[in-house]
Amino acid sequence: MFAFVSTVIGTIWAKVPFVPTPKRTNMAMIEAAGLKGNEVIYDLGSGDGRMLIRAKKKYPGIRAVGYEIVPVVWFLGRIRKLFLRSDVDLRFGDAFKADISDADCVFLYMITSLMVKLGKKFDKELKPGTKVISHAFQFWDKTPVKEVEVPAHFGGTDRIYVYEW
Repeated sequence: MFAFVSTVIGTIWAKVPFVPTPKRTNMAMIEAAGLKGNEVIYDLGSGDGRMLIRAKKKYPGIRAVGYEIVPVVWFLGRIRKLFLRSDVDLRFGDAFKADISDADCVFLYMITSLMVKLGKKFDKELKPGTKVISHAFQFWDKTPVKEVEVPAHFGGTDRIYVYEW
């Protein structure tokens, strides 16, 4: 019920639904990033923080920062973070206004219209070689260096796109 309510509120508030990435796909995204354990990673539209919490658990030396604009969803992430005693940094705010210039890796699960806007932001801010890992949605003007298919619930597959800026 809470997920339904937060999805409705998220859709109204930010015009983007809160749809958590399945655990299997989260883990495949973390694996596709090729993290070593000392990177700075961001999750833009981090939802309840589950991607960052999983990455931080696997690589305790990373600095993990998430941005979420929907208050209810962000608050859910703060509760998750506290309950799991994770030291990820979940910030309430607009990812488009965030300074991500120190990123080594950025995780995304955004809709197509926002991917265009993010691509422009990344061109201005990301240092060369920064990895961008996107669940389901592509940058239409970029070619991924790698694509990964992950078995999805109820059949089908989730697709992950790996880019290097």
